[in-house]
Amino acid sequence: MTHRVLFILSGVFLLLGGFWALLVPFAASLAATLYAGAAFAAAGLLHVIAAFRSSEDRLWNGTFGLLGIVLGISCVFNPLSGMLALTILLGALFFASGIMQIYFAWKRRSTDSVWMLGISGLVSVVLAVLIGANIFAATIVVPGVVLAIELITTGVALLMMRPRKEPEPKGTPAQA
Repeated sequence: MTHRVLFILSGVFLLLGGFWALLVPFAASLAATLYAGAAFAAAGLLHVIAAFRSSEDRLWNGTFGLLGIVLGISCVFNPLSGMLALTILLGALFFASGIMQIYFAWKRRSTDSVWMLGISGLVSVVLAVLIGANIFAATIVVPGVVLAIELITTGVALLMMRPRKEPEPKGTPAQA
């Protein structure tokens, strides 16, 4: 099986998962929360182990590790509050990203095509405000939709990957 076939199969699976997540965003939000919780707990455990194995940054690794474990276990055993925490984090991320994009667009306003950066920033800020205004409704949908968008865009990217065509040497006729 070639790399191209593997990319196509992976892209198809990601697209199917993305469309499924769009159809059932609550289930996708729950799955994203459980996955994030398990990842936080595992990363936290590794930081705690690192704190005991090395004297360098022991306090940092131990503190970060314990926080990761507590956050991860909290998300796994209380996924609804974990979904709320993820939604708040996504809203804050959208807001901060949007403000920065608007700032950079304003700062580079004399250049061409900067308007798209400003529009993107405005959309991010509006999304953040919508999430904040409807936080409990957003909690059920937003993590799943964000996961769906990630799966779909990655799936499309993998489907579009092709090996680079080598340029034909100059001076030789193209073969038909």
